[in-house]
Amino acid sequence: MLDYFTPDSIDQLRYAIRDANDNEIFVLAQTDADKRIVQIEVLARGGETSVTAILQTCGYGDVVIHNHPSGDLRPSGADIEVASQFGSLGVGFYIVNNAVDNLYRVVEAFAAKDEQKISPEQIGELLGPEGVIAENLPDFEERPEQLRMAFTVAEAFNSGKLAVVEAGTGTGKSLAYLVPALLWARSNNERVVISTRTINLQEQLIRKDLPFLERATKIEFRAVLVKGRSNYLCWRRSETAGRDLGLFDQEQVDEIQQILKWAETTSDGSKEDLSFIPSYQAWEEVCCEADQCARVRCQHYSRCFFHKARRQAARADVLVVNHALLLSDLSLRLQTSNYSATAVLPPFERVVLDEAHHLEDVATSYFSSQITRFTFSRVLNRLRHPRKPNQGLLPRFLDQLSQKLPESEDELYRALHGQIETLISKRQQLLETALEELQSVGEELPAALGKQVSSKFELKHRVLPDFLQTPVWQQIYQRVEKLRTGAHEMADGILGLLKSSDALPEEVGDKLNSSLVDLRGIAGRLEGLAADLASFQAAADNACIWLEVREGRIGRGKGLITSLCQAPLEVADSLNKALYERFRTLVMTSATLTVAGAFGYFHSRVGLDRVEPGRLLELTLDSPFDYQQQALVAIPKDLPEPGKPGFAEAVRDAVEKAVLASGGRSFVLFTSYALLRQVHEELSPVLEAQRLRCLRQGSENRHRLLKRFAEDESSILFGTDSFWEGVDVPGRSLEQVIIARLPFKVPTEPVLEARAQAIEARGGDSFMEYTVPQAVIRFKQGFGRLIRHRKDRGVVLILDTRVVRRGYGRMFLRSLPPARVVNGDSEQVFTEIRNFFSI
Repeated sequence: MLDYFTPDSIDQLRYAIRDANDNEIFVLAQTDADKRIVQIEVLARGGETSVTAILQTCGYGDVVIHNHPSGDLRPSGADIEVASQFGSLGVGFYIVNNAVDNLYRVVEAFAAKDEQKISPEQIGELLGPEGVIAENLPDFEERPEQLRMAFTVAEAFNSGKLAVVEAGTGTGKSLAYLVPALLWARSNNERVVISTRTINLQEQLIRKDLPFLERATKIEFRAVLVKGRSNYLCWRRSETAGRDLGLFDQEQVDEIQQILKWAETTSDGSKEDLSFIPSYQAWEEVCCEADQCARVRCQHYSRCFFHKARRQAARADVLVVNHALLLSDLSLRLQTSNYSATAVLPPFERVVLDEAHHLEDVATSYFSSQITRFTFSRVLNRLRHPRKPNQGLLPRFLDQLSQKLPESEDELYRALHGQIETLISKRQQLLETALEELQSVGEELPAALGKQVSSKFELKHRVLPDFLQTPVWQQIYQRVEKLRTGAHEMADGILGLLKSSDALPEEVGDKLNSSLVDLRGIAGRLEGLAADLASFQAAADNACIWLEVREGRIGRGKGLITSLCQAPLEVADSLNKALYERFRTLVMTSATLTVAGAFGYFHSRVGLDRVEPGRLLELTLDSPFDYQQQALVAIPKDLPEPGKPGFAEAVRDAVEKAVLASGGRSFVLFTSYALLRQVHEELSPVLEAQRLRCLRQGSENRHRLLKRFAEDESSILFGTDSFWEGVDVPGRSLEQVIIARLPFKVPTEPVLEARAQAIEARGGDSFMEYTVPQAVIRFKQGFGRLIRHRKDRGVVLILDTRVVRRGYGRMFLRSLPPARVVNGDSEQVFTEIRNFFSI
């Protein structure tokens, strides 16, 4: 059977037959490159009357499976007739018994068809100046850059290549990759994955771009937004939480009760469908988790929101995901060498990565870990409630045993009872050890480094080779070893309990399956925690290891919180193995991939410099906007440099002059929240008196803040971090972007420092090869907030004079679109700004 089915698909099929009370069913199955069945979907039950409807949903290479409850797998005359209809469509036809351990192949599964190439004519008919999109898109403007990008994306699909495309603002890059992706998916019956960094772009693709393409082109396709598992409510866990409300504080009780009420009416069970934003603690108790999922053994499997969504994904032509979910899928495939069956996503071979400039940061975050006292308490408090000893997985399991296990199994009960009591005791010991040892590290490390712990204290200390030889590291190592050993032993103890539970009578085991699944999940988390601790201790050369100690909230009070942190020094090799070597086509695009017109920095950071010669396509597309007429870049040269006396005051005064010249309508972008707060506090009374509204990041929800800004043309928004990119405010609401300081990241951040030192160790110049290019990409993003459409116009005011005083400043300016640049003394610059706004 395993020559024709994956183990997972066999389990799915068995469940589907049981769910139909062992009656006949028709199942549509998908196959991988080896013609093995990887995913099934029940389409009909009880007879042949639905065959016509099934035919409409089948695609070349699929297989229809029909069971014979009698166990006699010889095809009837009706079976032969139906199989011939499917065979004419390139669809196989199998018959199985109800146990799914015997198979008769009436029509073999069909191998993949020859690839159907995308022709330039097909793209032109859709995207060209006289194409169907032009006919259906209001205010259509011809965009030669968009066509060039679409042709390059098509070449990547046709030739199995990697394409890196920087497409300036206004290119229309979404349609430029969606059109060839859709043509390929429908012509070759092969799904394409589109991955983005932000929710905003995902929603744009799903709610706007893809529906428009379907209406305009009349191409029939299925597109699905795929969310991570934890976005979905789990019926089993929510029922458990509802029974154990005594586990939670009153605030969480209220939230969980609201969630349970919502669960009975929601159609997709997704957190985004809730009318309120649940707390992390409440949602964590009811959401779907991979290590706490019983899959087909769960009594709620047939109505499971997550598995329903995954079945929809399996039938889709286009999957829209985020980068973190994509990396989760790739990580699992890399670990299991499984590239043809379902991991997190259904199998796929073609990927488009939009917002690709985030790839290194997302991969770094995904492969990093941080362990604190809360890491232990979150896991261990699931086993037993810290304040209610009768609540938690272990007390609940013991209570269930006492109720479900017959008296005739008294010896088994006593054995399991003893194991559970031992685990409850060990759980308490491990929690106390974790709190004590991490607290000790938090006290001893600052003392050893000569640091004085005070209010709002924060320390970040990298573990370098010299530090590994010190007594304080040896002491930290031993403390971490206690935690690693304790976590490992606790996991072993739970697994031992699960092994002993195999002796439970089958009917009792079925009733206790929910608790057993939860306990197995906790054991897996403890094993993962032990592995992370061991990795921290190893302090490998290819990792950045550091400790953080800071003052933070613990319960209702404050105290020292110690974090054991690690991150990969580089992600290039991992991305090369997981992405570039494995997938037939990969398109990577963004408005900001080059530095001074070259892709070298991006290629080196994400591993594209390791790709075989001739496989990589590069394309740089300028924005179609007339920046010479639409934009002015203004640089006062007589301001103090950042860090010099008077810089903050100079920024304050320059911002005041600039926003009065523009009448508001400005973003003021900072790299430091402290400077943002200072300038905002000093300027807002003055500007408010001039009837200019001052909005500050952090004062309210980001979405609401942007909405208020866009609706009020007299407003100024003071922002940092997330406001440098992903913000689209077209028209007169935003006519000026003020950049207070070049966006260099803090060089003492452990991962940045470690990467810079690694470059130096190889003989490179970390500042020019890493620090500056990283800041240039961010700088380009900030500039890109200004001109979003052909009718937009405005000023970018740069208050960091290093952009003209230092040699590396040329890299920043050369990376910008060809706008008019004025630099000189403040009086000259602000005269030019006032003249610009007077036109």
